[in-house]
Amino acid sequence: MEEKEISQAVISRLPRYFRYLGELKDEGVERISSQELSELMKVTASQIRQDFNNFGGFGQQGYGYNVEYLYREIGKILGLDEKHNFIIIGAGNLGQALGNYLNFERRGFIFRGMFDKNPALVGKDVRGVKVMPMEEMERFVKENDIDIAVLTIPKSGAEEVAERLVANGIRAIWNFAHVDLNVPEGIQVENVHLSDSLMKLSYNIGCYKREKDKA
Repeated sequence: MEEKEISQAVISRLPRYFRYLGELKDEGVERISSQELSELMKVTASQIRQDFNNFGGFGQQGYGYNVEYLYREIGKILGLDEKHNFIIIGAGNLGQALGNYLNFERRGFIFRGMFDKNPALVGKDVRGVKVMPMEEMERFVKENDIDIAVLTIPKSGAEEVAERLVANGIRAIWNFAHVDLNVPEGIQVENVHLSDSLMKLSYNIGCYKREKDKA
């Protein structure tokens, strides 16, 4: 298939397709139509077909999609057929919670190291991984083929740490620090602002209440 640029909107929907298809596969469903998938996911059938057509379609008209095949192919598109080593910077509550999340390994993301500048946290065991001092981060990244760094540190130190990571070969950053990072072109950053989701919920709750009051 000829390489073409895929929109971020399509890419952002792929993990959701992957999750639903995984659940269908686990339930023993062998085949599903775009209409049936549409009803499950609350995405229009035409949107599903358009999204899949970006990668060759996967289906057969009047026959639907083979669930296991589609699940496997979307996994490949997402790079989940490869292993990705990652480290966590920041061993506080959020960092430890992420380090203890077992689903990462099931998706090919291997938790290899954790770092913190707080001496009281150094040496703490998080699912078999010992927290190391920040001074050891550069050496560890180089020696352990680390692809991804997860930042769960205050925003005041995030830019500096990100620069150190990029300088030592990190190609992707999952950023929970409350700041949008500026990194060189080619470095992938996914910024996660937890409070943004809460504010969306707050807005939608307000809309619901106002509509209810009008009724």
